[in-house]
Amino acid sequence: MKSVVLLLLALQASPAASAQTTGAWSASSAGGSVTTGKQLLRGRPLLSPESLSPSAQAVRISWRITLLSPPPPGLVIKLCRIDKCIPLPALSGERRIDVPLAANGEFRFIYSVNSPGQLRPALNVVRNQLTVNYR
Repeated sequence: MKSVVLLLLALQASPAASAQTTGAWSASSAGGSVTTGKQLLRGRPLLSPESLSPSAQAVRISWRITLLSPPPPGLVIKLCRIDKCIPLPALSGERRIDVPLAANGEFRFIYSVNSPGQLRPALNVVRNQLTVNYR
């Protein structure tokens, strides 16, 4: 029993244990649409709980974006706060956050299509979902 307690204490003191997250919040919103390339589509704001400490830092994000039709060629997706944006490589996934990023406040998905002209079919975002893990 004593060795189990010592092992647990050692694990708690390890760097891996200190990197564990202490909380998470999730939000979702309806999307929007864009019919022409080279235009920005700003998603509706996704807000953290008001009770979240201003000192909370994001350590991991998970997202899922639902489109009405397949993504157009050249689709670029970013998750943005007022002070910085994080490029997202796919319509869904998760990513560790290695740069300082506040976990509280407003987040938005920003979409653009790097091809000129009419989009056929249009880019129609049905839903944006975001989960922010923080410590």
